[in-house]
Amino acid sequence: MEVWFMNDKEFGQRVRQLRESASMTREQFCDDELELSVRQLTRIEAGASKPTFSKIQYIATRLGMGLYELMPDYVSLPERYSKLKFDVLRTPTYGNEDLAEKRDAMMTEIYDDYYDELPEEEKIAIDAIQSRIDTLESGTAGFGKEILEDYFEQIFRKRKYELNDLLIVRLHLEYVRLSSCDSEIFRQFLKIIEHLHEQINIINSNDLFVLRDTLLSCVNILGSKKYYEPIPKIFDSVDKIIQSTQDFQKKPIVSVLKWKYALFVDKDRDEAEKHYLDAVLFAKLIENRELEQKIEEDWRVDNQ
Repeated sequence: MEVWFMNDKEFGQRVRQLRESASMTREQFCDDELELSVRQLTRIEAGASKPTFSKIQYIATRLGMGLYELMPDYVSLPERYSKLKFDVLRTPTYGNEDLAEKRDAMMTEIYDDYYDELPEEEKIAIDAIQSRIDTLESGTAGFGKEILEDYFEQIFRKRKYELNDLLIVRLHLEYVRLSSCDSEIFRQFLKIIEHLHEQINIINSNDLFVLRDTLLSCVNILGSKKYYEPIPKIFDSVDKIIQSTQDFQKKPIVSVLKWKYALFVDKDRDEAEKHYLDAVLFAKLIENRELEQKIEEDWRVDNQ
């Protein structure tokens, strides 16, 4: 659950007064900064940031108070906003202009109707989604750079990722895509992959589809750089998520990636063909004729 406030300034002043009454500096209050950074607390206390529900819970815990004792009046995020965000994340475009326009229209509605009143973390999440889209479409770095500078290291050190953490990780991956294999960002990327594997059993089950898509992005990046060693383990993790959720939306894409690995890395055409047939089958099952045609054309190109 996420929240937004009727009076950010009043809440921020209350947090500051309670923290100072407890004789804690901001640095002491934030501890290791995994849940709340000093910068985030400063903005909350100044009334410049709307904290999310998880941040309120953390603040209440640090103050030794109950949630409603700290802040008795809160409201959930608008249902329409939550649905738009979910649909943006669930709608793959597969290079289809109509689907891309549909996604862009949803993002425009979010920015026009909801963005200004969102908690800071929700704003960052939406900006991360848009920055990732801009980076993918332009093929250039720079979009969302401030988000990564301010938040990525904090996320990287967390044990459990939230949905919005994954969205920032996905933005970071687009910077990895534009980097070389001998760069520091690529070495860090290999560590991120291990963190992502660990999330399968601890992340909120509703967010597993985003974790799945993040792992598939990792495969795409590794394949493009011909750095194959981590890929089989990623396939195993993606298969676990699909089995756990019984969500087969991306099964055709998984099968495509598996055939490419079998064909170009293992040099096993028979195994590749099995995955090709699976890809076509699942594209039929989800009734995506355009994707089915793309898969068939891709197979022809790979076997020329």
